[in-house]
Amino acid sequence: MAIRFKPEPFIAILLLGIISAFSCKTIATGEVVQTPLENILNNFATDESLRSASWGFYAVDVRTGEIIGAYNQHLALMPASTLKMVTTITALSALGADYRFETLLQHSGSIENGILKGDLFVRGSGDPTLGSKTLGDSLSLENLFNFWIHTISRAGINQIEGRVVADGSWFDDHLIPPKWLWEDMGNYYGAGAHALTVNENLYSVFFRPGRREDAPAMVLRTEPFVPGMVLDNQVRTGPRGSGDRVNIFGAPYSNNRWLTGTVPLGVSSFEVKGSLPDPGLFLAATLTNSLITKGIKINNEPTTHQNLANAEIEKERKLLATWYSPTLDIIAARTNFNSVNTYAENLFKTLGKKLAGEGSFQASSKSVTRFWEEKGIDVRGLMIHDGSGLSPFNNVTTEQMALILKAAANDTNLYRPLVKGLPVAARTGNLAGMFANTPSAGVLMAKSGSLGNVRGYAGYTINRSEKLIAFAFIINNFEGTHPEIRRKMEGIMNEITRTK
Repeated sequence: MAIRFKPEPFIAILLLGIISAFSCKTIATGEVVQTPLENILNNFATDESLRSASWGFYAVDVRTGEIIGAYNQHLALMPASTLKMVTTITALSALGADYRFETLLQHSGSIENGILKGDLFVRGSGDPTLGSKTLGDSLSLENLFNFWIHTISRAGINQIEGRVVADGSWFDDHLIPPKWLWEDMGNYYGAGAHALTVNENLYSVFFRPGRREDAPAMVLRTEPFVPGMVLDNQVRTGPRGSGDRVNIFGAPYSNNRWLTGTVPLGVSSFEVKGSLPDPGLFLAATLTNSLITKGIKINNEPTTHQNLANAEIEKERKLLATWYSPTLDIIAARTNFNSVNTYAENLFKTLGKKLAGEGSFQASSKSVTRFWEEKGIDVRGLMIHDGSGLSPFNNVTTEQMALILKAAANDTNLYRPLVKGLPVAARTGNLAGMFANTPSAGVLMAKSGSLGNVRGYAGYTINRSEKLIAFAFIINNFEGTHPEIRRKMEGIMNEITRTK
């Protein structure tokens, strides 16, 4: 009998704001009229930091469609992580807030006298939380394996004649979007998407810095252990307090990792996170080791679906157990609040699979664009190459972003789960240090994005007339530092709240 397990949705994200139901009626917008906010935007356009910049702004009343302020709203811009808003809104709308990913434990062949005369399969469907304890210890890799081992023991299996097979064929085999940069893909934020994403596709390298600056830093260990991975360590010791300046280079499915940069002087151990070379093989190998440790004999080495012939993949299988992810509203909240690229990419590829029958980045891009075009959004200038916004080739207009947010706000079943994951001004997340002692404190909610010299915000606020306003504000190629441009953007966003 198959065992079904649903982990409890452990998550605690503070949300302060007002959530209301709004009419679903669409109101056509007219010509942009000059407003006090737009006067401020016109003045901002003369700021020296924008001399070489491209930027856009759009704010709209979600109920009436009245334009509160607009500037360059049709200009296609790199959105950075604000693109996660498009990904999560599309996923919540297309799949539903209660959607759960399923990971299946299966076997081929038969069970005879305690011996599985076949292979043990783990078949994934893109669960970004599999084996990760960031949403609660019940989801940890240890608990996941204990659940599977208990299931196997209850089935009477004490020996596997075949092997453990990680079946990630639900998605295609491209871990990384084609438009990502080489310098990103070996690092933790470039972990990509896999149908058997596990431990958020991450591992940690622990370094011991040298006793002086520029001395070699020694690798102490990796956690978890990644079978077969080879580290070429060229990391050295940097100044005290200099933080993580390590870059990890490595291609998907290659076990060779090249480590450069520095870790700070004066600490006994320093952690740096990297992306797993092959999440499926890592899962199969780690599960194999756990089964052997528990006394279950396995005759052959672990493998993945990529190494099997079609005939072996298509063999009839029997279900042993189903592991369910937390619901999508919880996953979407972590995606936005913590800006987790891997979560966003798994949601993105899932949209391609569900909407177009193909779990690829190309199908996902077309599906998301078509989804919003069919809902009346003008998609000219919209170019989506990933779900997280890490690619510098993504483009979106602020009008498109704000109108997608407007559509979400007019659907209570969509808006409520969405805003669970938005940082609140002067209260939570990366907005906690912004908008102190302003009308926006505790009211404005937004997802931020940064990439090189890209800065953006997309979200909601409530103005003096108690109207819910959706807005998007993105700047590319500004001059100066991120803190400097953030302070200027903060002042303008606060003016949205001050409007009446």
